[in-house]
Amino acid sequence: MDNTSLSHHGIKGMKWGVRRFQNKDGSRTAAGKRRARENASEEPSHDDYKKAHSGKSVKTMSDAELRSRLNRLQMERQYKQLSGSDVNRGKEFVSKTMKAATGIATATTTAITLYNNYDKIKKIVSGLSKK
Repeated sequence: MDNTSLSHHGIKGMKWGVRRFQNKDGSRTAAGKRRARENASEEPSHDDYKKAHSGKSVKTMSDAELRSRLNRLQMERQYKQLSGSDVNRGKEFVSKTMKAATGIATATTTAITLYNNYDKIKKIVSGLSKK
């Protein structure tokens, strides 16, 4: 097989720039909404999650069910807090790095501008010193 060429034949019947599940304004068609729902429901949730997030009334739960549900919800809240702190530390690191990079880029741009305009600056300075 010749590895020096790249070819793409696309999908039969597909038109360039035409999206099958999206309207011109970017909103989804009915088929696109249905497809998104199907894709979202492909990942099955665990039985414990279903029990903790069921619509069952608190008044109709036994003590064991209520204890189990509270335990599950507290564990989910703790997990979110722990994983959220990692994200906050990452955001803080990226923010500090971007500030430093911006300062370096500004200094570099200023130095390049001065270097490129050295002759003009020299003429201006020599003109001022003659006066």
